[in-house]
Amino acid sequence: MRLKLVAASVLVLAACTTTNETPRSEAAARTEAPSAQSVRAGAIEAHIRFLADDLMEGREAGERGYDLAANYVEAQYRLIGLEPAGLDGFRAPVPLQTVTALPEAARFVIDGEALTPGDDFIVAASAHHDESEITAEAVFAGYGIVAPQYGLNDYDGLDVAGKVVVILAGVPDGAPSDIAAHLNNTGTRAAFAAEAGAAAVVMIPAEGLTRYTYARRAARAAQPSMTVAADSGAQSLRVEAYLSEAGAARLFEGADQDFETVIAAARAGEPVASFPLAKTVTLAQATTRETVYDDNVVGVLPGSDPARANEPVIVTAHLDHVGICRLPEAEDRICNGALDNASGTSIMLETARALSQGPALARPVVFVALAAEEKGLLGAAHIAANPTPAMTGMVANINLDMPVIRYRFNDLIAFGAEHSSLGPLAEAAAGRRDVTLTPDPLPEQALFTRSDHYHFVRAGVPSLFLMTGFSSPDVEDDEGQGFLRFLGGDYHGPGDEVDAVLFDQGARFAEINMEIIREVANAAETPSWNEDSFFKSLAD
Repeated sequence: MRLKLVAASVLVLAACTTTNETPRSEAAARTEAPSAQSVRAGAIEAHIRFLADDLMEGREAGERGYDLAANYVEAQYRLIGLEPAGLDGFRAPVPLQTVTALPEAARFVIDGEALTPGDDFIVAASAHHDESEITAEAVFAGYGIVAPQYGLNDYDGLDVAGKVVVILAGVPDGAPSDIAAHLNNTGTRAAFAAEAGAAAVVMIPAEGLTRYTYARRAARAAQPSMTVAADSGAQSLRVEAYLSEAGAARLFEGADQDFETVIAAARAGEPVASFPLAKTVTLAQATTRETVYDDNVVGVLPGSDPARANEPVIVTAHLDHVGICRLPEAEDRICNGALDNASGTSIMLETARALSQGPALARPVVFVALAAEEKGLLGAAHIAANPTPAMTGMVANINLDMPVIRYRFNDLIAFGAEHSSLGPLAEAAAGRRDVTLTPDPLPEQALFTRSDHYHFVRAGVPSLFLMTGFSSPDVEDDEGQGFLRFLGGDYHGPGDEVDAVLFDQGARFAEINMEIIREVANAAETPSWNEDSFFKSLAD
């Protein structure tokens, strides 16, 4: 059990208040309106400066800095006047576990011939099984995707019950970026295999099909990872492994098609067939695990309409970051995460304060500072699947994550907008501030599945996640570079500091999101999925 450092948090807050105080910028002062319900740029700045201070040590999940940040958020909820909405006051514990695969236990044997760990294969740490071994026939299931809406079902007519399913990483061409990101998600692919009855799954992350190639995965294979201890997940899968292209060539020997033929078709965007492999495979793994608890911090602004008391709107922002950077030679090794995601958390806090000062909203609004996003969206995965009583009946999720407020923005990317009735609300709110909504400019980054709203979508909740776009009057001749410079430079590094943040743009971003929250909370109808939305099937 880790101590809750309430006293230390108060002392740190006092220290920051007295030693780090800086005059407000003219831009911040100009954006602040006299109305108590207006978003205050200066308040957003104060929150970011505290949460991105070196004393937070990068707010890594399971570490002291995250505890301090969680204490700060709870204190702010109390000051605002939010009511506790967790399982223990404002806290909703997330049962995390750090898991490490034991390399000496990893085995991959094809018809009695052992492959070489590292060179040919790696076995993933298991979220569910300390030790497991399976010997079974291997079956190639193409990309391992089930999406009838796009004419995809790689398991159709294929018997995989109790067998080892072998699949390619990546997705075939044709699906929109957000749906492709969902289908390419490792958890989605494991769930498809488990639902089809597979006992183990082997993925081939070949060059040209995925950013997370075998070489990248092998380089990190020995490092611990974190999962949710209570995750129901694909428990029937005894082993999950990754196979190199050389290992795949050996596995496909004697099958209907050799691996060279299959991978050439995949890289050319041609259809890939599913078929049994003429091999018997033995897979084995062993995992060590250590349980760690972090808290999601949950507060609620009660609604005024008793008839809609069980229709809460959920506002989320992840509180954690990556901690101390792996840069042994660097003078500054603290990854402060000013944009990622002190900015989103700070905007959420100021939004909660502003809404609490205005007319009562019809529906309750639940504010959740989420744990362990950087470890795999774990705080969101747990609370979306296990909502607190105050979240029961949740009708929408508005997610705030890493607005790149280093430049003046003219447009926003609205992930999820095209799938539900939240889309027109977002477009109208942005338009009233001369901001347009634009399509995802980086579909290859799979951003739709890389933030916390994704787990609310998987739980069937219409969700919206706004990010600053590429259009800016500051970079008229070099569109997108404000965002791309951050993504390719300071993102997840020590350069994500508070000094580069434009707090007036944070307030502008907050106003748009706050208007959407207010509209959803007061609307006569609950948000709904569009009939033609791929994700409506998850809700159904």
